[in-house]
Amino acid sequence: MLKLGFFASIATIVGALAFATLTAAPADADGTACVHKDLKTEMIKQACAKGGQQEAKTAMKQFMKEKKIKSCNECHAKLSPSYDLKPDGLEQFQKAGGK
Repeated sequence: MLKLGFFASIATIVGALAFATLTAAPADADGTACVHKDLKTEMIKQACAKGGQQEAKTAMKQFMKEKKIKSCNECHAKLSPSYDLKPDGLEQFQKAGGK
């Protein structure tokens, strides 16, 4: 009977730690915060303030559709999760009419 009590205690501790680990994830882990903190365009600043990363992606997709830009890779060297710009990515965005 003592072994059963010891096992139940261990199982309770492990379960509590697992639950705490899953629920204590930072807010950024769910993809809501924008990756870049130094935003150089008004459109993306506003989108990030409004709805985070997902809103920024939606705004950029809408911009691309309006300007008939075929691929994100025209300005971005890398996409998710870092969305690194090409050296001339910001310049291309501005030439297309972005602010």
